[in-house]
This record gives sequence, C-alpha cells and structure tokens, in this order.
Amino acid sequence: MDNFFWMTRDTAWDRMTQARAQPMTWFGTACELHCAWRNDIEGLGALFSNHPPPDYRNLSTSFTALTSED
Repeated sequence: MDNFFWMTRDTAWDRMTQARAQPMTWFGTACELHCAWRNDIEGLGALFSNHPPPDYRNLSTSFTALTSED
C-alpha cells in the first residue's frame, strides 16, 4: 500500500512539472505571499513561530533567547 502512495505522488508531480507547474513547500508559498504583503511582518512571524520550518527552528529559538527580556 505504501508503494502505491509514493508512485501516485511521484506520477502526479511529474505530470504537474511537465505542464510547467512549479511545486513548492508551504514555506516557499508563505515567503512569496510575504513579498506581496510586506506590511504584515507580524503575521508572517506568527506563522513561523506556530509552524516553524525545521531548518529555521534553531535560528528562531536562539533569536528569541537573545532578544527576550529577563
């Protein structure tokens, strides 16, 4: 059953890219929306603090620790 899922997913991605679609992650989508909605930096920050991308989790944690008031 698991192989069917991966085969279906890969086939769907192949068909989309052949049709010139550009698959992207939610992180890429959020950053693209931020370029259009530059005035809502708090909203983007809230999105990333509630659902941090794995690569940025350590950066976000260290920034919060350095900027928090004791």
